[in-house]
Amino acid sequence: MAALQHQYILVGIETDPRRYYGENAARPAVLDRAAAEQVLAHLATDLTSMFPEINRCALTMAGALFDQTQLLRPELAVYQALETLQQSSNPGDDFQPRLLSIGARKGRMPLDELQPFEHVPLGLLQVLPLLVSGPVDHIATLAGEMEHRFLEQGQLSAHSAKGLESQFRISLNHARFMTITDLNALLRLQLEHHGFLPLWELLDAAINFPGPILRVNTAKGLQFEWREGAVHSFFETFDWWARHGDGAEKPAANQQLQTAYADRTREYRRYLTMLTAHGVKVSQHLPGLEDAELTETFLLEESTIEPPQDAVPITEHAADDLGTVAVTVVSQNRQMNFYPLLATGLNDLHRFIRKQGYSGDTAYPGCIVYHEDSRQLIADTPAR
Repeated sequence: MAALQHQYILVGIETDPRRYYGENAARPAVLDRAAAEQVLAHLATDLTSMFPEINRCALTMAGALFDQTQLLRPELAVYQALETLQQSSNPGDDFQPRLLSIGARKGRMPLDELQPFEHVPLGLLQVLPLLVSGPVDHIATLAGEMEHRFLEQGQLSAHSAKGLESQFRISLNHARFMTITDLNALLRLQLEHHGFLPLWELLDAAINFPGPILRVNTAKGLQFEWREGAVHSFFETFDWWARHGDGAEKPAANQQLQTAYADRTREYRRYLTMLTAHGVKVSQHLPGLEDAELTETFLLEESTIEPPQDAVPITEHAADDLGTVAVTVVSQNRQMNFYPLLATGLNDLHRFIRKQGYSGDTAYPGCIVYHEDSRQLIADTPAR
């Protein structure tokens, strides 16, 4: 049998995300095999009208819609799963063009990689991946044509659009065929528009492995590096940042350090959240300790501050929309600063504090409390 090649395409579906939230919220349906067959038949008709020679190929589709964060991930796991099922359905040396619809049984897909993530907040764009398989020379020709024609003629027919609405039980505003390259380019436009082009560069490196090392600097001066299968980042505590990092050049009066550190923390969290959502491994380090990965969900920093006698035992430092940025704990003459490193880190550090027996009143000053001269976090006090 001639060598086979696969082309990754998809249907990009602009939906009404309001249906996914609220009192009567409902996620898109996961289709059984019969329903998936109907959807694929509609899409195959549309594709054949644009590319008659696609009849020489196999088309594979799972009856599920995905968020783009699940599709654009390292190793493209959804497409790898489609390849696995396509190859297992067409064994031996005699390749046969066919339509392969993969449906769910009791709401579950046969492979975990094809099960839509339930924890991902759904947005405007949902995607329906399709795998086109065939002889290498044939797929190469089709791929080139798809890159051009999808841009001009990729909109689904009204019949196919109605079929998607009916089967997936969604409200469809617009739907068109795209290549995986188109989807990646769309993500770039979205992130660049919001000032996060370096984030796209990291995602693109993780998904497409363009080289061994990629270094980027963000708008707030953060540094990230893609290497060895992970994005490496530097977590800076308030004390380190304000005295040795970029914050050392900023004035401390009038809570100016709070504003600047909050801006930095906000951008840092956004990068980590997006990278993690796309399945990219993030390895966090402390400045100057590149070889030591932070493996816990929170960081404990021993402060050099000697707390005053009336220091509140526990202080929750917060800023704007970020919620808690750090927690300062005072025990006798000892001050410790705790920082969440992951989304679960805040709960974990609170449990650790209780387990260690640190207790007493908790202050919620609604800001980052720091000493202007030493440029370090301090505990809140009743007289402050």
